[in-house]
Amino acid sequence: MSNDMRKRDQFDIPGAGLSRRAILQGIAALSATPFIAMPGMAFAAGEPRYGGSFIVGSGSEPRHLNLNITTDSSTKLISNPVFSKLVGLKTDFTPVADLAKSWKISEDGLVYTFTLEEGVKWHDGEPFSADDVKFTFEKVLFEYHNIGKALGQYVASITTPDPATVVFTLKSPNDVFLTFIASQSYIQPKHLYDGTDIMTNPANTAPVGTGPFKFSEWARGREVVLMRNEDYFRKDRPYVDRIVSRFIPEASSRVRALEAGEVDYLAYFDLPPSMVGTLRDNPDITVVGEGHNAWGSIVELMMNLDKAPYNDVRVRQAITHAIDRQFIIDKANFGLSKVATGPISSQIAWAYNPDTRQYPYAPDTANKLLDEAGLARDGNGVRFKAGIVVTRTIEANVKSAQIIAEQLKNVGIDAEVLAIDDASSSETVYIKRSFDMYVQSLTTGPDPAMGMQRQYISSNIRPIPFTNGIGYRNPQVDDLLMKAASNPDRVKRAELYKEVSAVICEDAALVWLYENAAFSAFNSAFGNLHSWAAESNYNYGDVFWKEGEEKRA
Repeated sequence: MSNDMRKRDQFDIPGAGLSRRAILQGIAALSATPFIAMPGMAFAAGEPRYGGSFIVGSGSEPRHLNLNITTDSSTKLISNPVFSKLVGLKTDFTPVADLAKSWKISEDGLVYTFTLEEGVKWHDGEPFSADDVKFTFEKVLFEYHNIGKALGQYVASITTPDPATVVFTLKSPNDVFLTFIASQSYIQPKHLYDGTDIMTNPANTAPVGTGPFKFSEWARGREVVLMRNEDYFRKDRPYVDRIVSRFIPEASSRVRALEAGEVDYLAYFDLPPSMVGTLRDNPDITVVGEGHNAWGSIVELMMNLDKAPYNDVRVRQAITHAIDRQFIIDKANFGLSKVATGPISSQIAWAYNPDTRQYPYAPDTANKLLDEAGLARDGNGVRFKAGIVVTRTIEANVKSAQIIAEQLKNVGIDAEVLAIDDASSSETVYIKRSFDMYVQSLTTGPDPAMGMQRQYISSNIRPIPFTNGIGYRNPQVDDLLMKAASNPDRVKRAELYKEVSAVICEDAALVWLYENAAFSAFNSAFGNLHSWAAESNYNYGDVFWKEGEEKRA
């Protein structure tokens, strides 16, 4: 395909698909010479080129694009290139410069000083400064973010000695703080948010950032268009001219669009496991498992512990015994995963406890526990009815819910699958909490204090997506989680997390189905994808088209 052809397909015909791409064999090998790790740095062999468009296929259309008030994957997938953080997170979980060109930590581990890039502008032309950083943390992240609110209590003060310096002073040394900054903390403009309702601010749907791409258009139900930021503070970037996130709810249609060259990227949560093997055989497409290091994602069956009969531990144990998790892995996830054993994924190896109480598939045991809980069968053999909410665009989760419903019927639980859109499932489960059970994928990393704690600490039972939506309350767990999050010693933290995992498993707080196997796929005609970041499915702002121009026109 010629450069002119690709540009015409993507710019002059709104919404049109691409012509069939030229066949490219695989992606370029990683360079043998190490680069200084900075966002936007080329890590693939060969020089980046300029021009063209990069099309992302998204299974869900989010309600807004403010990634500081939700950790929803579709929101982050679409709007990440608009924003910058102080630092990013590499695959080895070490920080890399972004808005902060340098930083230092005091010897006692209490003071973090960040020196900012100068001359940075917001997309609306206003100057960026340390005041924006202070505002973002104090008024947004520490108030509304489902992880940031818990971590904010460890910060004694945030000061701005000058417009290019921001200083965080902690109450005690903390092993988590810099990881949170590097993975979750997107800096937002004070001049647009100060004095407003953060949750309803118009900038949530037309975001203004300092990142490599500027928000251009949101055609509801169709796509979000981002255009190259010509004033980006890294002057040689970005490489492509625009990024388009196209909404394709049906899983097979997303894959067909990738195969046809109509989209260029599917992140792991939008790539159905059933198609991984087929795509691996396609020379036009690269399937990659690397670059998902931060996740430790677990697919789980949540139960509403504030409702009977799920507030009875015997019922939760029975439901777990009634589910054949290996069968679900084989049929819904095509054998790509392994059974989860508790609230922390084995991918977060230092904090993982393999010796927790397990509830193997045993329908007879499940029936016995349900009898003990006083849930007798009626004349139709039904003990009680239940709804299983699931996001309809995630193929593996829908299939998992369908299998669970059939297996629960074998022990007298008449379960109905309620497949709804992503925004509605978040509102039903987390905002209104009007659900029985819910199948979802939730991360436990990059640190348990960020990924796992939010789901089990009782102080996080609040109407915010991806918090403690099950309503789990255990004072012992609260105490252990607080100690683990605040302890600066990684070895001691590991011991605490292993202990808390054991307690949560004894309580059968929910059903941990399987550890999510993360595979993303992209058009092999693009470079700089899944090359350096622990959250590569969001960090694609430095992508380039291999058939582009050597220099920007």
